[in-house]
Amino acid sequence: MLSVFPSILFLAPLSAFLIRIALAIVLLLAAKKHWSNAETPSRILAAVELAAAISVGVGALAQVGALVGAVVIIYWIARPAVRPISYTAILLSLVLCVSLLITGAGPFAFDWPL
Repeated sequence: MLSVFPSILFLAPLSAFLIRIALAIVLLLAAKKHWSNAETPSRILAAVELAAAISVGVGALAQVGALVGAVVIIYWIARPAVRPISYTAILLSLVLCVSLLITGAGPFAFDWPL
């Protein structure tokens, strides 16, 4: 493989780990924002976001967590009133979810390879 910086290709396995951490942070911040709202549907959404964030962040059932996260993010797109972050960041988070669905959790996870 041709690369401008071939000496840093040893960091490639860390990419899935960094994607998981970034997505978990987004979901945690969204859960925090939705939990501060006193309404019951907002708290249910916050609980789902928190469960997905923990699943993705720890790497236990990360693909299931990414799938739940993608559903939540699509819900954010469909309902602009519940968007916790900007539309561009939402689209980027959706790409992170799809990436985790396709590639898996990476080397630093509690998932067993299938």
